[in-house]
Amino acid sequence: MDMACSPHPHPLAIQKPPTWKDPQTGLEWQWKSPGEMTWHEAQEYAESLSLDGKEDWRLPTLAELESLLDRTKARPEGRPPMREEVPFRDELCYWSSTTFERDTKTAWILMFDGAYLLSYYKSNLYHVRCVRG
Repeated sequence: MDMACSPHPHPLAIQKPPTWKDPQTGLEWQWKSPGEMTWHEAQEYAESLSLDGKEDWRLPTLAELESLLDRTKARPEGRPPMREEVPFRDELCYWSSTTFERDTKTAWILMFDGAYLLSYYKSNLYHVRCVRG
């Protein structure tokens, strides 16, 4: 059977790269989230991450997470969607490295399902996507 004509591409042909470099900001993002963890676990994870031969990964700041949103567009409820060119488009909640100034037991998260910026206890579980640059 000719694999070039197969309706199912070879599994290696559809693997996602481990990182994506944002042409707008120059930041390099981890493609796949390792899942949910506390803020402190996320910090430790980022510090130990070795990805694509690089080891200077960290949690993104709130501003860096926000840079993934398209502020020129709005969903029906008025909040901005994720930018079209971002390849890992999902609607999950992600930790930022930014601690809430008034309550250091909390940190900012970005909820991509509605572009909500909220602070939650660092003991809560949210997704992680590391960045470098």
